Amino acid sequence: MNVNKLVGAIVAAFLILFVAELLVHGVWLASAYRGMTAEGFLFRAQETMQHKLWIVCVSDLLYSILFAWVYVRGTELKPWASQGIRFGILMWLFTVVPASLNDYVIYSLHHMLVIKWLAAGFITLIVMGLAVAAILRSPTSA
Repeated sequence: MNVNKLVGAIVAAFLILFVAELLVHGVWLASAYRGMTAEGFLFRAQETMQHKLWIVCVSDLLYSILFAWVYVRGTELKPWASQGIRFGILMWLFTVVPASLNDYVIYSLHHMLVIKWLAAGFITLIVMGLAVAAILRSPTSA
């Protein structure tokens, strides 16, 4: 395993995940979250969330490390793009789908919000899978 490529894959995965979260939650779904607050859903104060943003960064870094490391362990001598897509889908099914569905059951969430979380997670993890697969591809894979 090439450590430099692994570190590059981890950095790429982290950046993709972090930027996607900012775009999805900070831009695309921001009005939905404001509407939930107006309806009485309790979120942390904006200042408190910003103060705790480092926890999100640590979580995203750990996820990115595991994402790239698990990919390396499951790589086959097949085309990197199809492996990246397959891996992104598997990780989506393994992480985003159960978390989103559990949150839907536990919290009073509108089903469309959960569907948007699922869609955003699907796209994000496919892009992450493709990036990690491209960086970690072996010279013998197509």
